[in-house]
Amino acid sequence: MKPLARQIALRAIVAGLRLSGLPASRRKGRRHVCPSPATPSLAVIGFLETASGLGAAGRGMCHVLADRGPLPVSISALSRTARVPSQSRPSEMTDAGSMPGHEVAIHVHNPDVFLAAVRRYGTRFLRANSLNIAVVNWETDCLPPRWADVLSLYDVLCAPSLFTARAVERATRRSVSVVPIFVPVKPPRVRVRGDSVYEFLCMFDFRSDFERKNPLAAVRAFRAAVRSLPQGSRCRLRIKCHTGTPSAIVARLRQECGPDPIEILDETLSESQMALLWQDCDCLVSLHRSEGFGLPVAEALARSIPVITTRQGGVLDFVDDSGCFFVDGPAAKRPYSGSDYAEWSGWVEPNMAAAAAHMVAVVRRYDEAATRGQRGRERLIETTSADVVRAAIEQAIASAGGPCRP
Repeated sequence: MKPLARQIALRAIVAGLRLSGLPASRRKGRRHVCPSPATPSLAVIGFLETASGLGAAGRGMCHVLADRGPLPVSISALSRTARVPSQSRPSEMTDAGSMPGHEVAIHVHNPDVFLAAVRRYGTRFLRANSLNIAVVNWETDCLPPRWADVLSLYDVLCAPSLFTARAVERATRRSVSVVPIFVPVKPPRVRVRGDSVYEFLCMFDFRSDFERKNPLAAVRAFRAAVRSLPQGSRCRLRIKCHTGTPSAIVARLRQECGPDPIEILDETLSESQMALLWQDCDCLVSLHRSEGFGLPVAEALARSIPVITTRQGGVLDFVDDSGCFFVDGPAAKRPYSGSDYAEWSGWVEPNMAAAAAHMVAVVRRYDEAATRGQRGRERLIETTSADVVRAAIEQAIASAGGPCRP
């Protein structure tokens, strides 16, 4: 569908849903939102089967609200992102097209899929007699066009970080609740190998924008670090991406790697394979230009793995200087081509020399780096634990007073 036709169709659908009574909590003439039962029925709607940040957010909500019996509702058919292993999927998952009525519906997906969702499932997944909560994640200071129109249909707006919350607030002129992504804490990873090889890891999904994730920066910083290490030091950088990563992107990475010890893993791994990859990781490198939340950073810190990361975006909610190696830099400027984003507002260009110096420091003084990883893990628990996420969700529900009755 052409952009103009898409805009016209989206406007028509939004207008029709407004006439039907959405959002319920903002109907004209209402003095307050209807009181809710003590334990309203819940549905979590999103990319629950995908290996994405929003997929992890949806699965996390199902986990922290498990005792409330939330109904997992999948719209993963609308996403091309790689799927997680079947054992990670919430039980009793249903399709959005057959979703029964629920008093609270938590939508963990961005507005860019709204039109496709309506065409595939109808408007059944967005009901005028439910409290509809939107959980949005984004990576610039301003939202894409028409997102605010879609978000006007929701009673409550949430985001996984202050960075994204501020962008949504600017676009919608409404308050936004911060609901962090639940990150399961793992046993602390301990370096036990007898050899002297230090493993650095960088992860990206090309569908999340290659320029934003910026793996080339990790390659360049690593190559600079290799030339500054003490004689006899051995290290390797592994670049992890999904199966189906375009050959042009892989070729571009390989060209940058040169003769240095850099391995590209262009394969979607199972949970057990990912566990092994994490166990081999001595330090995660995330030199992103922007992150709405920063799930790889959180997953590394959940294992006490030291992290080198850009001082930007959602990671600032759960990590500070005592728990990681921050890399500063000037505002990033969008190139004339090569990015899916209309602009790079709020993005940072990480300093390569600083990143390389941090890599050298990790190898030279790994005990100190490991201590930072432990501190990072402690702060992560304080900010993204199941109790914290559950309280944030409950507060978001309470902020609207609960579901409305027709």
